[in-house]
Amino acid sequence: MFKMAARVRTSVVAGAVAATLLGGCAVNDTGASEVWDPIETPNRFIFSINRAVDVMAVRPVAVLYRDWVPEKAQKSVRNLLDNLGEPVTAINEVFQGDPSRAGVTMARFLVNSTLGLAGLFDVAAMMGLERTKTDAGQTIGIWAGKGVEPENGGFYLVLPLAGPSNARDATGLMIDYAIDPFQILPIAFNWDWWYIGLPRYGLNVIDYRSRTMFALDDIEKNSVDYYAALRSAYTQNRADLIRAKRDKTDTKSELERRDNLALVR
Repeated sequence: MFKMAARVRTSVVAGAVAATLLGGCAVNDTGASEVWDPIETPNRFIFSINRAVDVMAVRPVAVLYRDWVPEKAQKSVRNLLDNLGEPVTAINEVFQGDPSRAGVTMARFLVNSTLGLAGLFDVAAMMGLERTKTDAGQTIGIWAGKGVEPENGGFYLVLPLAGPSNARDATGLMIDYAIDPFQILPIAFNWDWWYIGLPRYGLNVIDYRSRTMFALDDIEKNSVDYYAALRSAYTQNRADLIRAKRDKTDTKSELERRDNLALVR
């Protein structure tokens, strides 16, 4: 237990240090003019592998899921996955300076985990508790140095089997993983990740892929360079989310837009 806690703290510290370095590097460069991609060659190599895996395995399964699984069942799967992510969202909302919103998020988690049958049904929404979704990448972006544009997330990065990212968002992923109770508990109780984490990861991948099918197909069809087009779309999408958080714009509209074009996580 203590070893596990130490590993978690180490991960968080490492993420915080990386975020600090990222913020420091970004002060004198807004990064809004174009995406910084200094490791484009290896990025394109990983991108090609990801695309091959998608074409051969992920996309076909996502098509079957979209076309054969009843819509209500798909909605319940999405509700379940969103419910598992509520604690991480709440923690980030606290660090984004919005503890009242975090309280609502945790209230949603408690209601849906009980009355909503582990989150399969969004009972909290019926009670007027609106869902939001955020992550540590956005938290870092909100608190980045003064004058730094949200488009500046550090160098662009393509993650194996995960897709588009950048230095800021990859750091955020590590932090989110380290503070996620549903990642910590299996380690604490020595549960096998293959039975706990893998199904969650797989369902997330298939669900998001099924919902981004048309958007990604459209980008690929209408772009000369699919890699560059996706890089630009990802960067702009993440920047819009961070800017909305900074400016405190309508969270419902933000969430709906993200659901309609889920190019991220």
